[in-house]
Amino acid sequence: MSKADLTDQIDGSKTTFTVSEEYKTGTLRVYYNGIRQIEDVTFSETTTTTFTLSFQTVIGDYLAIDYTPKT
Repeated sequence: MSKADLTDQIDGSKTTFTVSEEYKTGTLRVYYNGIRQIEDVTFSETTTTTFTLSFQTVIGDYLAIDYTPKT
């Protein structure tokens, strides 16, 4: 399992975020301000390197992910 901090991608209007490496579909876990988000409710996988939140992020908040890299 790999982890990444995507906080630096938060700009106050962005809802789609990019992961630096491909991940296996269905393994992505998203945490917004430490709270795990629910797939297909608060986020959805767009590709194997991007996902979209169903809400706008706020500058100063925290966004982290866990995933299994695609090999």
